Amino acid sequence: MRKPIIIANWKMNFLRDQANLYVKKLIKKLGNKENIEVGIASQDLFLTDLIKLTENTPISIVAQNAHLENFGPFTGETSPKALANVGVDYVMLGHFERRELFNETNSTVNLKVRTALNNGMDVIVDVEELEQVAPVLEGVSEEQMQQIIIGFEPTFAIGTGMSASTKGAEDVAEQIRKTVRKLYGSDVADSTRILYGGSVNRDNLKSLIKQKDIDGVLVGKAALDFQSFWELVEIIENSL
Repeated sequence: MRKPIIIANWKMNFLRDQANLYVKKLIKKLGNKENIEVGIASQDLFLTDLIKLTENTPISIVAQNAHLENFGPFTGETSPKALANVGVDYVMLGHFERRELFNETNSTVNLKVRTALNNGMDVIVDVEELEQVAPVLEGVSEEQMQQIIIGFEPTFAIGTGMSASTKGAEDVAEQIRKTVRKLYGSDVADSTRILYGGSVNRDNLKSLIKQKDIDGVLVGKAALDFQSFWELVEIIENSL
C-alpha cells in the first residue's frame, strides 16, 4: 500500500513566528504517527528553522522551487544542492504558478527535476494535464522514479474554490499511472504516489482520498488556517 501524504503549500504566506507556531502545533497534534506523511511547503526563508523544529518527527519539509543549476551567477535563485545540504526533504517543481507567472516550460521543469534528483533529493513534480507527464520525466531513470511524487493540479481548480469532480480527478490520476507504467513498467507505476491539488477542502477530500489512484493531496488556501488543515489530516487518517 502506498503511504498517503498531505502537503500544506503555504506559498508566500506567514511570517517567521507564525510559521514556527503552526509547525509546533502540528508536531503536538501529530505525535509519532507513521501511517500518514504530512509535509509543509514553505518559503525558503523558513526552511532551516522548520527543519530543526521537525527533527525526529514524521513531518516532511518541502521547498517550493529550485533553480536548474547548482551554482552560478543566478541572483535571487535557490540552489538545489544547497537545499539538499540543509536537509530539505522534498523540492516541489513545476507548480502551475511557476508556469503561469514565471514562464516555466516542460523543458525548464525537466531540467530542474533532473538536477534535483542528481543531488539525491526527493521531488514532487506538478503537472496540470496528462500531456505534461512524459516531458517532465524525460531522462529520469527507473531507479530515480523512486524519488518522484507526481502532483496533478488542474488550472481551473487552483485557488478558485472549484475542485475537479472526484471522478474527474481519479480519471486523470489513473491515466498518469498508466503513463508511468508505459514509461517505466508496472512495479514503478504501482509504487509511484500521485497527489491531487486544487481547492481541496473537507467536503471533497473524503471522496478524493478513497480513490485507488489518488494517494494524497496538495492543499493551498485551506492550509493557511491550522485548524482547517488539521481537519484534513484527520480525514485522511480516518480513511485508513
